[in-house]
Amino acid sequence: MNYFSPLVNIVYCSSIMVLRRVVVDSSHPESQSQDPNNNDTMPPSTSHQPHPPATTTPTPQILPVPNPVPSYWLSQPSPHANLRSTPHLPETCTIAIIGSGMAGILTLYYILATSSAANKPLPHIVLLDARSLCSGATARNGGHAKIKTDTLTSLDGDVRRDFAAYVSSVMAALKELVDSEEGLAGECEFELRRSFDVFLDSKEAGGVKGVWDGCVRDQEVWTGERSFVGGGGSREEEGEGREGGTAEKVTSVNGAVAAWSSPCASFWPYKLVTGLLHRLVKRYDVDVLNVQMNTPVLHISSAADIPAGATRLHTSRGDILADKVVFATNAWTAGLLKEFEGTIVPVKGMASHHVPARVVYPHLNNTYNIHFPPVSSTADTLPPLEKQHQRHGTDYLNPRPDGSIVVGGGSYKFVDDPSSWHGNFNDAERFRKDVEEHWEGYMPETFKGWEGSGSRVDSVWVGIMGRTGNGMMHVGRVPGEEDEKRDRKEDGGKKKRQQWMLAGFNGGGMALIAVAAKAVAKMVLEDADFEQVRDEFGLLEGFGTGVERLKGEAKEN
Repeated sequence: MNYFSPLVNIVYCSSIMVLRRVVVDSSHPESQSQDPNNNDTMPPSTSHQPHPPATTTPTPQILPVPNPVPSYWLSQPSPHANLRSTPHLPETCTIAIIGSGMAGILTLYYILATSSAANKPLPHIVLLDARSLCSGATARNGGHAKIKTDTLTSLDGDVRRDFAAYVSSVMAALKELVDSEEGLAGECEFELRRSFDVFLDSKEAGGVKGVWDGCVRDQEVWTGERSFVGGGGSREEEGEGREGGTAEKVTSVNGAVAAWSSPCASFWPYKLVTGLLHRLVKRYDVDVLNVQMNTPVLHISSAADIPAGATRLHTSRGDILADKVVFATNAWTAGLLKEFEGTIVPVKGMASHHVPARVVYPHLNNTYNIHFPPVSSTADTLPPLEKQHQRHGTDYLNPRPDGSIVVGGGSYKFVDDPSSWHGNFNDAERFRKDVEEHWEGYMPETFKGWEGSGSRVDSVWVGIMGRTGNGMMHVGRVPGEEDEKRDRKEDGGKKKRQQWMLAGFNGGGMALIAVAAKAVAKMVLEDADFEQVRDEFGLLEGFGTGVERLKGEAKEN
């Protein structure tokens, strides 16, 4: 949402955390059936949320729940929302993909596109989702892909460079994708835009500006596509008059003291995913692509009576024996892969849709991450009533072509109630009414020109992000001790586990998934591991999943 994490911002605002803070905003959560958060749409930045005390109370299996809260992005449902290509499940398949959000659909797309381009026999693929098509995080995030400036300035030099380059490659991949499928760009309202990272607190802005200035002096490549707006000092130092200072004038955000302008991709994530599947269903017959919605995978197994490497999927409607499996299950991953318990943790975020009574011209044409002042900076300076309505944390905004606005964040309103968000995968239940009050009067109070707009909150929803211990997604072959032994030549060269994954997007899925999906598609087709494709796709070393990483992260999350 970013709905999700505001670190990087993608769709939800899809943001993400790395080094506990490296992420992409937007959005993100992918899952067996993606729900609110991306790219980006969940709590503005889960990296700022405290970890609740450990508990020994048994928890229910992490699976998507029925009847999730509807989101704005789901207001125009796809005709394939509840598609079942055949009335009964096939007994076997070459590849099973679990999850029909962006991670699942893009992996499916690249597997088929790669096979077709190479004139190789097409695999028989079954696409499964516990609920309706793309009903999880992809349909609940912020709808933009970017990486926030303060995320980059929080990283070390090499990681900063590589992460910026990776997110740029994701935006390029998304552009290439929508351009290659006739009509898709228009359907999903895809735009390459600019995005503002806006700061309302001079101390916070100054900290980012100090690192930024050093990066500019060192001529770091990523600074070439960004620009600084404002002085980064107090509003008085900014030369504020009745009209506000430079940052306020340029961004139209009341009280802005500094901002950074950066590239981003903005789109309707649900329509991108469902539009792509619509084309694939028309392009391939059921012997190649069999779609089975509303078919939760309850557990998986492998046994001596099935071929080496194969996996049996036990669903609510029967079993499927798959030669290979892709887990595009994000926050719900631990529900099927127990080794990820405590490593990919579900966290709930919140987003909203705002509609003016009269259209405000000119439309806002940038997306935003707005960094409101920290609680400590206003604790003693505001009268009680004003303090009560003071916003904190980081929100993300994605203006729509019709003049309405998608906004996600508000995590400061629920962060002190851990049970309401941490480990919570119930996207059928909204936050308390007092939490949703964060959105009341939001646009007129935050943006210049909206004072007389009659803006109202059209809808509020929640989404589930998958948070990892170090803020990096998990990409690659599903780890297992048996594969570690084979790599060390201790197990006779038996066939490796035929399971791959891309999950744990920390709210930044929209800015992370596209290139990772390409990489996973190649791994599946060539029976390859993460390290064998990493350089080709520019994947960060920290993205790779593995046994040792699991051991470390379970203690961090």
